[in-house]
Amino acid sequence: MSSSLSRALVAVLLCTGFISQICALQQPFYTADSRYRKFISPNVDALAKSMLSSWNSSGLAVAVVRRDGTAPGGWHREFASYEIAKDDGTPVTPDTLFSIASNSKLFLALSTGLLISNETLAQERGSKVAWNTKAQDILPGWGLMDEVASRGVNLQDMMSHRTGMAPHDFSLTVLPGGTPEMISTLKYLRPSAEFREVFQYSNSMYESLTVLPLTLLNQSFEAYVTEHLFNPLNMSSSTYSVKDAEASGQLAHGFQWTMRDLTRGIKGARTATIPYYSRNGSEKAYAGAGGVISSARDLSIWVSMLLNTGRHPETNETVVPEHVVEHVGTGVTVLPGRTSYPEFSPTVYGCGQARYSYRGHEIIEHGGSIPGFMTQITRYPNDNLAIVALSNDGDGGLLAEAVKWRITDEVFGLPPIDWDTRYRKQNEERDHAMRAVTPRPLGAQTPSAPFEDLEKTYHHLAYGILRPCYVSDGHTSSSSCSEMLSGPDAKSILAASEHDLVPTFIIPFKRDLSTHILLTYFDKNVFNASIIWTNKESRDAEGYGTEGGVLIGLDFKFEVEWVNPGEAGEGLAFKRGFWGAGAREPEGEGKASAEAWFELYDSS
Repeated sequence: MSSSLSRALVAVLLCTGFISQICALQQPFYTADSRYRKFISPNVDALAKSMLSSWNSSGLAVAVVRRDGTAPGGWHREFASYEIAKDDGTPVTPDTLFSIASNSKLFLALSTGLLISNETLAQERGSKVAWNTKAQDILPGWGLMDEVASRGVNLQDMMSHRTGMAPHDFSLTVLPGGTPEMISTLKYLRPSAEFREVFQYSNSMYESLTVLPLTLLNQSFEAYVTEHLFNPLNMSSSTYSVKDAEASGQLAHGFQWTMRDLTRGIKGARTATIPYYSRNGSEKAYAGAGGVISSARDLSIWVSMLLNTGRHPETNETVVPEHVVEHVGTGVTVLPGRTSYPEFSPTVYGCGQARYSYRGHEIIEHGGSIPGFMTQITRYPNDNLAIVALSNDGDGGLLAEAVKWRITDEVFGLPPIDWDTRYRKQNEERDHAMRAVTPRPLGAQTPSAPFEDLEKTYHHLAYGILRPCYVSDGHTSSSSCSEMLSGPDAKSILAASEHDLVPTFIIPFKRDLSTHILLTYFDKNVFNASIIWTNKESRDAEGYGTEGGVLIGLDFKFEVEWVNPGEAGEGLAFKRGFWGAGAREPEGEGKASAEAWFELYDSS
């Protein structure tokens, strides 16, 4: 079957096992007092419990913060925790650690604002860093394929996703030379729009900016954020280190739907991703874009600082200059101009923050999605209100949203909207669309060269090396392919494929969000492709055993064309959804149609 629908980022995925143990509403920072109306009301509590059960979700942590001069300390804070943090039944608490995924972008944006505001640094350098500083003037080795963008992109453009760069999320990985080496490969990634033409989400732009503290102060990005944001706010549980989060014993398991393939109507099974999906320091590949691990309690202090225009909520001392907080929340890029529901206004995007209104109340927020976790951190700047919702379910984003909206409606005295029903319908429409694929032709023609001839080496200067391995009982593969195909990862992929019905290839593809590519034959020289992430072998290497592993990505569909097999100009054109959601597909045929072009490797 062939599909151009794909287009969802592979970073969201899946789970099983469920217990009915629910944490009670947690005590706020001050002594409970009947004078203060609960923001997490019995109605909110009932909705959260009902949805967690009916959606078969794993866990949820919620924090609600409002500035209140009559409350002790001037702040009213409430917490609620639901269901399980880990597959052994450990309950979620306000101190459970979640990956906050792309909500990490605000930490990068504010840290950049601190560098811009550093007058001492400006004096030492002899020039001031600014939001409009050109990337090529401050980032060593910076460059893009589009020469106009390469010369013109500034720090604001990078954080506002208006560089013309397609997502290219699968290009992110830890390289020997670290982030500076990653920056040097950006010029090999094809853009999907003109410079400043449209909003196109790009994690690689945020990762590029993590070198600023290193370049300007000889300090790592993670250490800079810890010194200037985590520590001043006493966010003592927050970290960029997976090792430290695991050592605390508080890190939640991210749950995902293993073996799910909605294109074939297979939902899969809810399974805990054990251990945490990023291992051995590979989290450094996405520190700026999605690397923060934090808790509802720590984030309640974080949003209090934001509502307090950059000042510490208890001491009133400046942590981030007010003009920086204001700048990052001010929109400069317009997201798609149509709204999904009538209660919303169109959305603009600043620096790691989206801004729009809900039923007349202005919102500044961001979402986050990373394997096994979905988060939403929202503040209402004109209403002194903030809501944090953290899910350890890779499909828990809409559930967290529904709870957020119910809290919002009750706080503002608005008639509640049935977001549970709305989002349930939205999920049904997604599932239906995933199944609306073009079936493989009954009379599919064979490629212009034997399948065995695809077992060659292809390369891309940013994505690396590809070596397809043909799955066939009558084919003798190379020793490297035979070894790979006999391993636990490949066996689990084959168990989820239709390799006994359709010619199939597996390609090792070790990146931040993938381990393999699955190719299944479609017609002529065209294959359907899926980016697969599985942890069978990594579990085995760390002593967990291969049982209970996770495999996700089967329903992320794009196309691979085998161009000019056996002839001059041979290569693989990855297209129709490979480079990510929202990007315009290239026009043309063969190499010209490629979102990423892997050419035949010439060892000479």
